[in-house]
Amino acid sequence: MNQHIDRDRQIIYCDSHIEVRPLGLREAPALYHAVHQSAAAISQWEAWCSLDYSPADAKLFLQRSIEQWGMRVAYDFNVIARASREVIGSVAINQISHLNQTANLGYWVRDGYTGRGIAVLAARAAASFAFTRVGLTRLEIVAQAGNLRSQRVAEKTGATLECLARNRLIFHGEPRDAKVFSLVPADLDQRPLA
Repeated sequence: MNQHIDRDRQIIYCDSHIEVRPLGLREAPALYHAVHQSAAAISQWEAWCSLDYSPADAKLFLQRSIEQWGMRVAYDFNVIARASREVIGSVAINQISHLNQTANLGYWVRDGYTGRGIAVLAARAAASFAFTRVGLTRLEIVAQAGNLRSQRVAEKTGATLECLARNRLIFHGEPRDAKVFSLVPADLDQRPLA
């Protein structure tokens, strides 16, 4: 698909509690606070996150996100609590191969908001966007073998566990085994979005 997708108009999920949409640069402080509050938990599994994550890191991430969206190489969305307007998580479609119509699906949820099904809703919304708006036919969720919480989200999203892949990820310079899940459009058809 070569259609232009207007980043600023992409609320891909909204209910009475949350909305899932891209962030603008002016929202870098909100993203920083969300990541900073959850850095201890996220950094156990995600190399991009560290205990010294800074406001400059959040701004740089948003700048890159906007650029990557324009180049159709990644689509980042953030989960916003509608009542407080806080960033409470993120979901991304990245590592896109337009040739093979595949990509990676990643997500995280801020401490204090986990265990409520937020990651599942955001992941399913992003998958629907990837299949219907970007034209992809397969998404992979790759979670370190010990990251049981992420694996549970993948299962609840409707993804199929395909394998335990040896040395699938590099985490702080070290190879790590990971469970690889797949989502295809029919998986979303079998379960309603909300």
